[in-house]
Amino acid sequence: MPEIALLPSVNHVLPDGKLEITIAEQRYQRMLKESVEGLRDFALCMRSDEEDGDENITRIPAIATQVSVVDFNALESGLLSIIVEGKRKIRILSVKRETDDLLTADYLPFRAWPPIPLANKHECLVEKLKLFFASMPEIGALYQHGEFDNLSWVCQRWIECLPLEVHYKQLLIAQDSPSLTARFLLKLLDNQQLFDDDIN
Repeated sequence: MPEIALLPSVNHVLPDGKLEITIAEQRYQRMLKESVEGLRDFALCMRSDEEDGDENITRIPAIATQVSVVDFNALESGLLSIIVEGKRKIRILSVKRETDDLLTADYLPFRAWPPIPLANKHECLVEKLKLFFASMPEIGALYQHGEFDNLSWVCQRWIECLPLEVHYKQLLIAQDSPSLTARFLLKLLDNQQLFDDDIN
């Protein structure tokens, strides 16, 4: 059974998404070093805002995202800023805590959403996502070449940035396709006349 290190985060990333993270604690510096050296991969798992810190985490959501480091930068504070990219969803089977409190897990790959061409009725999701990226340039800069014609890609970016409770995000990403997410987003964005149509 493969093992992976876990980085709980209140900021979430899914396959093909990107996220900037500041690495401060020594356990995560070790995690990063092991990943760069090819010893062990790591995954971001969802942590809610209500949880005070990693030491108090008693439950890890079942679905996490295996990531890779695509860029890094040493900060003046001596900390390390990294940009990770989501590679694939994984299902966590069991969690262990190492001596320095780094969490690790046994896992299996979790099914990925297939690419789905964007339909006309979903253009509003792209338009509003681009507006969000424009209003948050630090995030938008990560997606200069986004797959805005792929409904799966668009829906996963929305799940990352929406302030939904973790269990709702887990429900959406556990689906076989972005169908439920797209319907939820259309309703959320007041496009009721499009809501009743199926994606397929």
